[in-house]
Amino acid sequence: MALADAGLPAVPNTVWVTGPGAARAVSNTGVAADVVLRADVLRAQRVAPLTAGLLRLAWTAAAVLLALGLLGLTLAAAAGASQRWQTLTRLRTLGLRPRDARRVAAGELLPPVVVAAVCGPLLGALLARLTLGPLDLGLLTGQAADPAAVLPWWLLGLVSVALLAAVAAVVPVESALRRRDRLSEVLRAGE
Repeated sequence: MALADAGLPAVPNTVWVTGPGAARAVSNTGVAADVVLRADVLRAQRVAPLTAGLLRLAWTAAAVLLALGLLGLTLAAAAGASQRWQTLTRLRTLGLRPRDARRVAAGELLPPVVVAAVCGPLLGALLARLTLGPLDLGLLTGQAADPAAVLPWWLLGLVSVALLAAVAAVVPVESALRRRDRLSEVLRAGE
């Protein structure tokens, strides 16, 4: 419009359209222009090498961090396992049933896992929100405003479920390993 107002001929050679039937509508206008569909541009950007590589890197980093979190949980559980089961075995001599001993062990392991499962995603969402402003993604995307952060809550929920499932797997394994401990040996061991 600015060129036409200045008296220069402005012949469009590219028309950007979006929406259902938009390409057909532009082709029916009779304007000799290349029709570029937004869906085609987005599809081309998704398969671009840089985009595909960054996406693979993000998935790999998420998998590695989940594996490290599970490894940390397992190592923390293993570090305190002997003291925990010695205490639980002593409680069994006072009448605690084996099923209840497993529940007490799960209750001892659960608080740090629940804190990590709840606070970890919330901290990540907060950091994403804080860093989007300084990144100034509006310049990169060409939008008037910065794009909104899209959080994959289902993935964050999956990580939380994986951590809780790890606790549910660690307790029976420890219980099976400690089942061989005799109550009399635990009582004689002393502090």
